[in-house]
Amino acid sequence: MEFEKTPPRMDVKFPILGFLMDAEATGYDLKQRFQDPVGFFYRVSDGSIYPALKKLARDGLVKLRTERRGRRARKVYAITPRGRAHFMKMLREPAQPIFVFDEAQVKMYFADREPEIALEHMERSRRDDEERTAILAEMVAEMRRAGVSTVRRFVIELGYETVSAKARVLARLCSQLKRELQMKRRAMSRPKQSRIAAAAIASGK
Repeated sequence: MEFEKTPPRMDVKFPILGFLMDAEATGYDLKQRFQDPVGFFYRVSDGSIYPALKKLARDGLVKLRTERRGRRARKVYAITPRGRAHFMKMLREPAQPIFVFDEAQVKMYFADREPEIALEHMERSRRDDEERTAILAEMVAEMRRAGVSTVRRFVIELGYETVSAKARVLARLCSQLKRELQMKRRAMSRPKQSRIAAAAIASGK
C-alpha cells in the first residue's frame, strides 16, 4: 500500500475564516481560539496566523480596522461578504483523508529488539491519552452547560471517544506485552536453574 509522500494539510486560512464567521477578532483573539477545543485536532504555529491574515486581507476576504485604546492601537479583523462566500465554498468541499504523525508509535515499531522500551512508550502514551480523555470529557460537559451548538459538541465528543478508545487499547496491549515479557524471563531462567541443580547433584556425587 502506498501513501502520499507529503500528507495533505488544511490551509490555516480556512479555520481563521471560520472563527471570523462567528465574530470579528484580533490576531491575539485568534491565537486563543486555536487553543481548546480546536487545538485538540488542529494545531497551528502562532507565526502562521498573521501572514495568513495579511493574505486574506489582500484577497478581500477579510477587512481590517484599527481601534485606539489610549496609547494602544489594536488591529481588528472582520470577514467580508466575499470571505463568507469563499468560506462556505471551502466548507462544502470534501475533507482530506486523515494522516497521523505519532512519534511514539514510530518508536514502538522500532523497539521490537528492546520490548521493554516499547512498553515504556506504550505506558506513557496510555497515560497521556487518559489525561486527554478526562480533559475532553470535562469540555463536553461544559459545552452542554453553556448550550454550545450540537455539531461543535459532537466534534469534541468524537475526539473524546477516539482518545478514550486508544487509551483502552493501549492498556490491553500493555498488559499483553507485560505477560509476554514475564513468560520470556521465566523461560530464560529455567536453563540457569537446571544448570545449578545439575551442578549440585554432580558435587553431591
